[in-house]
Amino acid sequence: MTILVRESIQGLLKSVGLLRSLRDTKRILAQHESDGPSCLVLDVRLPGVSGLDFQRELADAGVRIPIIFITGHGDIPMTVKA
Repeated sequence: MTILVRESIQGLLKSVGLLRSLRDTKRILAQHESDGPSCLVLDVRLPGVSGLDFQRELADAGVRIPIIFITGHGDIPMTVKA
């Protein structure tokens, strides 16, 4: 996700009080709180790991959270896998 797209989404969600932004996948795993509704907006291309690999890490760690993938680099097989 380009910086401008990420900043636009962050601004929109922050304006309605729905944002907790973590850019590091390790912090997301460590700081996930299951109290209350949540959703993760994730790019397929992340620094150091793919979004699909991170989705698998979350599942392996028992973190059950809905994920919305946003990417400019998707294709049909990737969509099916997500």
